[in-house]
Amino acid sequence: MSFGSYLKKQRETNKWTAKDIADRLGFSASYVSQLENDARLPSQKQLALLAKAYEVSEEELKHQWTESKIHKVSLSTNYKINIKDAGEKRVEEMTHKLEAGLEELKKTITSDEVAHYKMPLFNSIPVEDLDLHLKHAEEFIFIPKNGIVRDHRIFGIRVSDVQFPEAGIIEGDLIMLDADIEASDGDIVVLSTPDGLVMTYFKKRGDFLEIATSNKGFQKSYPDKSVRLIGRLIYHIKKY
Repeated sequence: MSFGSYLKKQRETNKWTAKDIADRLGFSASYVSQLENDARLPSQKQLALLAKAYEVSEEELKHQWTESKIHKVSLSTNYKINIKDAGEKRVEEMTHKLEAGLEELKKTITSDEVAHYKMPLFNSIPVEDLDLHLKHAEEFIFIPKNGIVRDHRIFGIRVSDVQFPEAGIIEGDLIMLDADIEASDGDIVVLSTPDGLVMTYFKKRGDFLEIATSNKGFQKSYPDKSVRLIGRLIYHIKKY
């Protein structure tokens, strides 16, 4: 069974949709489709994130990934490699060589890293395990380093479900959030509340945070201990 077929089987067995998996990963549904149809093979670093999204053991997923990677190489050569005959040590050696080849390929892609920051870009807001999502991000854009605080966790979001029309932030726009900067009254922030994610102006009153949004289903204020700051807006790019 190929790596993609294995993922697809796990998803269908649990009656999840591709969108369910995409939301967990913070990637697009088309990316999930590419994985499950063997149009692309993820990097080894992404296996932990995939294992969590598909609710399988990382060890089993790594085994499936290794088999698929070796099979892919064998198809492009005159040799047919049987993973059972190769031995664990040999498999590890081959995997390292393959990874080294991928790293060399990455070096051919140049960018102005001195003047720009390589920012992870997601299709949905990663509520849990932000560090893991940042580590295994698949898509990036380069933005000027001016105004970026060093060592802060900066990430971009394509606006879809969580909008803030009161501030002109609507579907299709691109926002950039800083997860580590302190928010002050009047800042635009994304908050995780007991009723879900909301984008609003930061407004603290005593032990409560006021919520200014036209989205239904949210209270006018929440105890600050029940709300978590996902990030403060630092850039907003309009879609025209």
